[in-house]
Amino acid sequence: VAGTINQALPQEEEQLGADPLAGPISLLTYLWMLGILVMMGRGVVSYIKLRGKLTGAMVLEKNIHMADHIPGPFVIGLWNPKIYLPSGLQEKEQPYIILHEQHHIRRGDHIFKVLGYLALSIHWFNPLVWLAFVLANKDMEMSCDEKLLRTQGDEEMKKTYTKALLSFATNRRFP
Repeated sequence: VAGTINQALPQEEEQLGADPLAGPISLLTYLWMLGILVMMGRGVVSYIKLRGKLTGAMVLEKNIHMADHIPGPFVIGLWNPKIYLPSGLQEKEQPYIILHEQHHIRRGDHIFKVLGYLALSIHWFNPLVWLAFVLANKDMEMSCDEKLLRTQGDEEMKKTYTKALLSFATNRRFP
């Protein structure tokens, strides 16, 4: 039976030529891995720089800090997220900004942003992934703004909060 099966199967032939796509695919693979390393390195360097800016931060509450040299409020940390507010923030704006950032924490946006950046690092060559990353971040911000305006509905709050949003938007640099 073994002899019959071996005769029916195609026999191995010696390969005389190399695969013409092996070189370009190998080169593209190394380029892709280099891109991942660059993206991950860029993320680590920017995280270290940001942590350096936060060294003199003043504690307002248990997970809320105020820091100089930051352009706007944000959440940092995966397992123990902390809210950082810029020191130039007006006192009447603080409660609304804190509520906004706490909503980010409740929804786990700080985790999804890290996961999104990891996906972006792997698919750095794909413009649709870049677009999805940018739009997802904008959607997270707008969703928190809408939630805050819907739940904290008095007119004075809306004025104060929209002024704060406008001041953050005008102080940012756009690429």
